[in-house]
Amino acid sequence: MDWKSLRNQYPVFSFDKFESDFSGNVLNIKFFYSLPPKHHFVHELSINLPASANNSVPQFESLIFNLGLSLMLSYWKLTCSPVIKLPANHGHLNSQQIKFWTKLILNGMGEYFYKNQIDFTPTDFVTIEILDNQPPAFISKITHKNDDWTLIPLGGGKDSIVTLELIKSAFPVTAFAINPHPIISQITRKAGVNLITVNSRLDPHLLELNQKDFLNGHVPVSAFYSFCAVLTAQLLGITNVAFSNEASSNEGNVEYLGHQINHQYSKSLEFETDMHQYLLDLKLDLNYFSFLRPLFELQITQLFCRYPEYFDIFTSCNQNFKLDSHQPSLWCQKCPKCISTSLMMSCFMDKQKIAGIMGSYPPDLPDNQKIMDQLLGNAEYKPFECVLSQAEAQAAFAGHNLNQLLSAWHENPNLPEKFASILKAAINST
Repeated sequence: MDWKSLRNQYPVFSFDKFESDFSGNVLNIKFFYSLPPKHHFVHELSINLPASANNSVPQFESLIFNLGLSLMLSYWKLTCSPVIKLPANHGHLNSQQIKFWTKLILNGMGEYFYKNQIDFTPTDFVTIEILDNQPPAFISKITHKNDDWTLIPLGGGKDSIVTLELIKSAFPVTAFAINPHPIISQITRKAGVNLITVNSRLDPHLLELNQKDFLNGHVPVSAFYSFCAVLTAQLLGITNVAFSNEASSNEGNVEYLGHQINHQYSKSLEFETDMHQYLLDLKLDLNYFSFLRPLFELQITQLFCRYPEYFDIFTSCNQNFKLDSHQPSLWCQKCPKCISTSLMMSCFMDKQKIAGIMGSYPPDLPDNQKIMDQLLGNAEYKPFECVLSQAEAQAAFAGHNLNQLLSAWHENPNLPEKFASILKAAINST
């Protein structure tokens, strides 16, 4: 069924309600969504907390509500419904907050619109309606244990390892991961830090409909990670949430209907700044930022190469993180992430050493030349993955402007100076 027919058949997507409760040290949350009248979904999420966590859930209802908003796009994308109805008596959005979510949908779902050839440009393309819009639930400020304490989301790749190593050299840290791959525990054991885990479970009915005549595609998952990390930080009394998104994520992939489509929109500085302001408006006593924003991916790779103890346990290959993944190796050697990562590492170590880590040197494999052309800017679009910028790919491949890129610094207005100084010191010592 085409997208227009689905929008006509399912004109309303509903975020019906959410429920939350503690079971021991686990915060369990259920989000209820529906596509009336036929389809109903329950998304289950559990945050595994230490005994020291604050278990006064009511003060966090506003954050739980916003977490549910960030998750709903995984279900809304089935039909691209023109109206999104939000639950009565479960949350509040003012006009600026509605603009935030509308902007996230229009920009964060760009790849989904492009691949499904959806015209998202009409001014009334999507409308967010909230029933019985009550004032927000009160969020009381927590007396933090330490203003330097930092929550660091880990994905298993080099970027978050660099963030972890640099920040823990100066401040106390706790690692955080959603549905963690087994390597996450290996990384945190190697680093000697505690790990907070979250289990997030899609409703099986969503997966059933994905196999039928419904729409599917990329969602801005980093927005969900952001709201989940912020909620967790509040429960733990942690002051800082440090993501590992870099300057390269600001570059788009392709132009569509006059708009730049960016696979990494929810990792971009634009989204980070919007999110930073959104959290300020919620009156949270918390710093949300990307620690690596001032740097290109190449610079982060140079820093990562200082930590050979992680070479055998890190992976940037997304094949490991798919729902149906049975990949025996940490590297598939043929996806854009494997090719991008190895290309960057080649600037700082020889190909033979990279082959020892990955099993081969992916940029040289004949079957990977189409992706290489996409990375280098010699194709219609850049791969829809979290990869290096085209300028970096050209520098890594042919040496053009490499030194200039390695000495770059992009200011991040959201990055506290005490964290920026750590990063500057690391770069200046390379």
